[in-house]
Amino acid sequence: MLTKALGFLDDQQIREDCKDQEACYRQRRKGAWAFSTRDQGYTVSDCTSEAMKAVIMLQRLPGYPQLVSDDRIRDAIDTLLTMQNPSGGFASYEPTRGSEYMEYLNAAEVFGRIMVEYDYPECTTAVVTALSLFSQHDPTYRKAEIAKAKEGALKYIRKAQRPDGSWYGSWGICFTYAGMFALESLASVGEKYENSSRVRKACDFFLGKQKEDGGWGESYKSCETGEYMHHAKSQVVQTCWALLGLMEAGFPDREPIERGIRLVMGRQKRNGEWEQEAIEGVFNKSCMISYPNYKFIFPVKALGMFAKRYGDIEIL
Repeated sequence: MLTKALGFLDDQQIREDCKDQEACYRQRRKGAWAFSTRDQGYTVSDCTSEAMKAVIMLQRLPGYPQLVSDDRIRDAIDTLLTMQNPSGGFASYEPTRGSEYMEYLNAAEVFGRIMVEYDYPECTTAVVTALSLFSQHDPTYRKAEIAKAKEGALKYIRKAQRPDGSWYGSWGICFTYAGMFALESLASVGEKYENSSRVRKACDFFLGKQKEDGGWGESYKSCETGEYMHHAKSQVVQTCWALLGLMEAGFPDREPIERGIRLVMGRQKRNGEWEQEAIEGVFNKSCMISYPNYKFIFPVKALGMFAKRYGDIEIL
């Protein structure tokens, strides 16, 4: 299965830039991965980062074919380094090319923040972790530029944190999603609960939203209002996001983490799956989207991280 997945990533990498790229104001795309397939044709920073990480991790394991060459991985790095904004944050499809005043010309009735690109904690974290993994794989290539990009990215993550300890998320719902990513970014440079007041504040934000049943549940209304809005019921996927953030942060009290893990395990069906619950994804503040695989990906990741950190202990 994983060999087939590697083959898919090999096949779907964009191998060339657009014809007349500069004249058409198109972002560099050689080496990138798109949001869906290669034919979609546009660079996406977090898709490129996650695909590149998957390629590197698989190709470092014994028994897997070396389908994507080092030159092609370097192409991906070259493209990612063009995606950073002056703030240090990373955009999704292209760097910010105009003022936010352009939003006054937004003709859409339902979409917000679509006229220019913005910084995103989710995209920024994906790029930071991809650059870190690449530097282990190919430590000399554009070393100084990668270090500078990561330094700027972490400055953005710190600055984007709200006074209550949260981060606003643009591609998943909402503060729970962004908080998971931001804490992963900070952990990647050694900022954890024990040594960072901003990480402690982020953990306090998460713990303040935990429900009585041990889970977390955030409504899509958060994306519209810009303030955290509880969902009526705990959500497995969002519970996993919060747990991953707390574990990345090195939160020292295992009890709230165990309560969340217990909820995730208790919702698993006899056939091993989890039910599709409420909406998990969002585009442009008001376009909600379901990601059916999230109910598998994030529980497996959260349970695996818990077992790795605390051992295969009895929870239920």
